Amino acid sequence: MLCSQGWMMYVFMVPYIMGSIAGLALQGIISTQVQPNEQGEIQGALTSLQSLTSIIGPPLMTNLFSFFTQPSAPLYLPGAPMIMAAVLTLLSTFLARRSLKRNF
Repeated sequence: MLCSQGWMMYVFMVPYIMGSIAGLALQGIISTQVQPNEQGEIQGALTSLQSLTSIIGPPLMTNLFSFFTQPSAPLYLPGAPMIMAAVLTLLSTFLARRSLKRNF
């Protein structure tokens, strides 16, 4: 178990909130990388990606939680979806940094 006390969840809220703010900032940075006549396309593409992750995320994380909390699981880890989310966030951060580094 990663959090043994309820107050520990507040510690995890800070990076989550910062990620929300960073998402809006990244959207602004991305919009400056395209021509004014392409703004609708880039905003549509970003919204499509957000919609796609909203469709794929819940079943993926629910199945991951189910797998790691069943009696026959190799390891009882109810926090597996959160760990997976952290790994995906780190991967996307690495890819974004590499992409933005090339453009600046």
